[in-house]
Amino acid sequence: MNIWHPSKRFIKRLPNVLHRQLSDGIENFPKFDPKYIRNFSIIAHVDHGKSTLADRLIEIGGVKSLLPQQLDNLQVERERGITVKAQCASLRYSYKGSEYLLNLIDTPGHADFTHEVGRSLSLSDGAILLVDATQGVQAQTVSNFYTAFENDLCVLGALNKIDMPNANVRTCKMEMSKIFDLVASQITEISAKTGENVEKLLPQVIEVVPPPQGNPDAELVAILHDCQYLSSPGSVLFTVFIKEGTINSKDSICLLSSGKTFPVREMGVFQPEPLPTQTLSSGQLGYLILKVKDVGDVVIGDTICMPGSTVEPVKTIPKPKPSIFSGVFPDEDTDFRSMKESLEKLVQSDTSVSMETDSNQNLGKGWNLGFLGTLHREVFEQRLAQEFGTSIIMTKPSITYRALLDNGKIVEFNSAKDMPDSYHVVKWEEPVVETTLIVPGDYLASVISHCMSCRGIQKENSTVGEGRFLLKFEIPLIETVDDFYSSIKKISSGYATCDFEDAGFWETDLTKVDVLVNGDKVDGLSMIVRSDEIREVSMKTVKNIAKLMPRELYKIIIQCVIGVKVQARAEVKPYRKDVTKDLYGGDKTRAMKLLARQREGKKKMRERATVKIPRAVFRTL
Repeated sequence: MNIWHPSKRFIKRLPNVLHRQLSDGIENFPKFDPKYIRNFSIIAHVDHGKSTLADRLIEIGGVKSLLPQQLDNLQVERERGITVKAQCASLRYSYKGSEYLLNLIDTPGHADFTHEVGRSLSLSDGAILLVDATQGVQAQTVSNFYTAFENDLCVLGALNKIDMPNANVRTCKMEMSKIFDLVASQITEISAKTGENVEKLLPQVIEVVPPPQGNPDAELVAILHDCQYLSSPGSVLFTVFIKEGTINSKDSICLLSSGKTFPVREMGVFQPEPLPTQTLSSGQLGYLILKVKDVGDVVIGDTICMPGSTVEPVKTIPKPKPSIFSGVFPDEDTDFRSMKESLEKLVQSDTSVSMETDSNQNLGKGWNLGFLGTLHREVFEQRLAQEFGTSIIMTKPSITYRALLDNGKIVEFNSAKDMPDSYHVVKWEEPVVETTLIVPGDYLASVISHCMSCRGIQKENSTVGEGRFLLKFEIPLIETVDDFYSSIKKISSGYATCDFEDAGFWETDLTKVDVLVNGDKVDGLSMIVRSDEIREVSMKTVKNIAKLMPRELYKIIIQCVIGVKVQARAEVKPYRKDVTKDLYGGDKTRAMKLLARQREGKKKMRERATVKIPRAVFRTL
């Protein structure tokens, strides 16, 4: 009999899985009582060794890795060397004569993916706080610790890379003890690379992290945590957390928000590859494969129950407010419908992205997407190209401003076309972020000077260890959008780290600057500019556009204007035929007549012609 087996299709897509017999998983994977289950995450700053530690723990759980960083399944993760999506693995571990199921969740470490960290920690009962012994506590380490603290998680300290020659174990332990109130003697010294002392962590997880609260015999309540579309049309793999009750492989489940019912085509756990099982019960992290025809039927974070159930929806962490926005439009070779479907699928998987319809006079119909940062935006665009083969045009990132109108209303806007008329505005406001930096003493003055040049106001300057300082600045968000992070890294030779938190709004003075090409306004190039930067930004903009515009038979004039006042101007020289080359003598008035006729013709051509703005202009700017 030809049996359709979705998990085999899924496994072929992963570069680092073990191709074991799937039927073995169904027969051999036992059912665990919740008291023998532990759910925990690994949290750390970027590049502190989370994925390497996850590899060692998976090996201790009995799965040998074929490739490093088993939980980094996305191509963009392997190319950039960062974790973007939180992944999980179920480890079977024997301790004091009993077998435990340890559900490990590896989380991102970059500041742009803090929402993903928060979602993962909401499913955990404990966390391993990992610190690099060669770098010490970093900005994102502090941020992730407080996220775990807010979720009432048990935190275990671990100091990684103790095998490195420049490891400073004593100082790093003092920092962790001072900042996180951890007992220095209870911080485990490990080397994830060599595996030294890593085996000590799992017994600590079992002893310290509490088991999940839930009853396998109760009515089913589960959380839909994540999704991934498989190669088979309509087949979707959902990562789920069973809060109460049990799901069997032949059950049908109901999504509470839509009320739609779906039969379970396959279910199982991650080890870290999908391993089919007969049941998933309270406290377990696993997957369900469902046949979904309409993307809109599924909402990440939705509550799963049995058909006809009257359970209450589970409260999940709210969707974050985007920091930056970009318009997204189809490229010349991209089909609009396929792009819409690809965007909807990727936005469904990445719940921190907001999506609204948009239109542009030059680019046509598109969408306005909100992101948590510039790296988040770049990763999204890269995933869209790699996972769906979709080429897009993404406009320059913008932020959300506020305007207090003369009628008392407050209007928020993130694009120049939505900017209210200045005649009715009493006050403009721009968003501000509290920037936390941890800086070595040798670079302290340079980092402070750079933050001040970005209109920052210093709020705190304290020591966190030997020769290391913690700085807090309030900086306008727009100053951090482009290259603030890379500038800090360059100034400090890569040693300083930073993290951002919303800090409200500041009063500012804004102006809308329009771009004219041969007198016609180009909506997609209009800008929101601070009044003291109008001249500088306008000159830079017209020069950049002039470099990208192709030459025509007529002159192209590019202007930045405020109302009718021109702020900057640039020209693209036309192609010019030598109309006097056939003249071999005679009076000079003959040549002057030919040149005057040529000028008149080009003038008429410029008046009648419509300049087509190349898409490269929007993509580059």
